[in-house]
Amino acid sequence: MNILRLFGFKSAPMNIGWDSPSNYVRADVTALPAVQRCVTLIANDVARCPLVVRDADFMVVEDSTISALFTTAAQAELSGTDFRRWMATEALLSGNAFAQIVTDSMGQPVALRPLATSAVSLNEDTNGVLHWTYSGREIDYASMLHFKGAPSPGNPYWGTSVLSASATSLDAVAQTEAAWNAYTRSGGYGKLVFSHPGALQPATRDAMRTAFMSGHMTAAAAGTPIFVGEGMTVTSLSPSWGKDMIELRAAGARVVANMFGVPAAYLDMSEARTQPEIAQSYVSSCLEIWASTWEAEISNKLLPPGLRVRWDWSPVTEGDFKTAGRSYGKLVEVGVLSQNDVRVRLGFEPLPGLWDPKPVMSGVTTIETDSAQ
Repeated sequence: MNILRLFGFKSAPMNIGWDSPSNYVRADVTALPAVQRCVTLIANDVARCPLVVRDADFMVVEDSTISALFTTAAQAELSGTDFRRWMATEALLSGNAFAQIVTDSMGQPVALRPLATSAVSLNEDTNGVLHWTYSGREIDYASMLHFKGAPSPGNPYWGTSVLSASATSLDAVAQTEAAWNAYTRSGGYGKLVFSHPGALQPATRDAMRTAFMSGHMTAAAAGTPIFVGEGMTVTSLSPSWGKDMIELRAAGARVVANMFGVPAAYLDMSEARTQPEIAQSYVSSCLEIWASTWEAEISNKLLPPGLRVRWDWSPVTEGDFKTAGRSYGKLVEVGVLSQNDVRVRLGFEPLPGLWDPKPVMSGVTTIETDSAQ
């Protein structure tokens, strides 16, 4: 029973919609290269980075349940990697992603079953208890993982997609992409102007336009020479059309990147994306923000009190092998990591006697740690 009702308090009625909100996003928007790049990037990093269970003192706790559910396999038909990638993609695009927690006879979670978002609804019984309904079947509220996208204004129980919330801006981006597609299909001619010194009948103009478009305005005919006579000239309405379109597409990609929190360098594939500070910005302004509510959902429904799950984003921030080597070298020198810690992170087998961190002073003198003594 609701705790406020138990003590006689009456809460103000909320305008809560129990059915999943309509977060429909047009196909031309979800198909935008920048949208696909952002969603794929985030979902793949969520799928490949390990989940770590920590206690109240931030110490790592070995937890086989989380490992089995999210690393080995979410269920027999779906790997843990594919499960996480699907959940992240669904939450980013539709605003909500659901997975039923399947338990054994002892009540222990043994699998996670992803569910079609459109078939899930939330209901409240006469006692104020919430439960999920999936295709007519009731599921206990605590037996469902619910990954949310952006917050849904006026309704704390559902998420929304940033694509749906920013429909006006994305419409302009989609229109730019459509114009770019038409430009490339025309062989890169852009808008052309035909000038004739004399008068032409409407039927003649239409026939000339049709003939030119069928013979020249395709990518396959881009190299076909254009012959004109009778004093007619052909000019481009905007000589910088191609350049303008490229700049507009780049601006649209930046708009999409800002929506998801992805640094623009990750979309244009510039060399800047390899810089450690860019990777750290991507983690702090994007991955950590999206995953924070997902971590809380997993912790609340799959872990006992006092434990919390965190994503380990080090595979993202360590960069290429050369950059990672320099960074790990510094951490080994100051005693933050042992040599075996680094070897394990880089995929090498640990060696005997290299588990204790040993800070180095002046690059020569080794300071023995308490554990080494």
